[in-house]
Amino acid sequence: MGKVSRRSLYRRLLEELAIWERLDLSQKGIVVDYGCGDGWLARKLAFEGFRVVGVDVEKGFLDSGRRILPQKGILLVLYQGGVLPIKAESVDLVLAVGVVRSLLDRGPLEGAISEWRRCLRPRGRVVLIETDNTPLRRYMGIQEVPKTLESWGFRKLAWYPIRRTSWWGLTLVKWGLLPQHFMPLLARWELRRRKSEPVKSRAKRAYLGEFERE
Repeated sequence: MGKVSRRSLYRRLLEELAIWERLDLSQKGIVVDYGCGDGWLARKLAFEGFRVVGVDVEKGFLDSGRRILPQKGILLVLYQGGVLPIKAESVDLVLAVGVVRSLLDRGPLEGAISEWRRCLRPRGRVVLIETDNTPLRRYMGIQEVPKTLESWGFRKLAWYPIRRTSWWGLTLVKWGLLPQHFMPLLARWELRRRKSEPVKSRAKRAYLGEFERE
């Protein structure tokens, strides 16, 4: 697996903190990590006792992840789109971190959403994180993302910003001026700060959404 940049390490740390806030760790269900990459998040979930199916279109990412997988609780699957190799109403949670824009590059977002809905049990949930940036805006505004899920029979439980794409703290991280052991403190501070900011701010930010299958 290639070296992770300081910026990516910080982003992963903050996103992990944001996701843990939304999970009920007392309920160890079945999770689909949709667009799992090298499985960095799937490994964290498996360590907490979840059973995780990670799917991704990039074989290289999956091969890298498999080399350091835990022995139990996780499976990485090459998935090129279409019907997920998972039976209907068998999954408790779908995670989709940073995949919306990539999905839109390949076609309508509704194709993926319909599969999420098919696989989820009644009252199963989707937790997604997506960044408001120029590539996404070629297809849709960030506030259209929750509306699209709602139109497919999902109830919005949460939708709020979790991080900015550019600010002085991130510059300290990128330049290597922030000691790595301070990153969790900065990530927690930023997460609290961004959640209190107005949703309609013009600042480019990443958003977390949680949606329940009705």
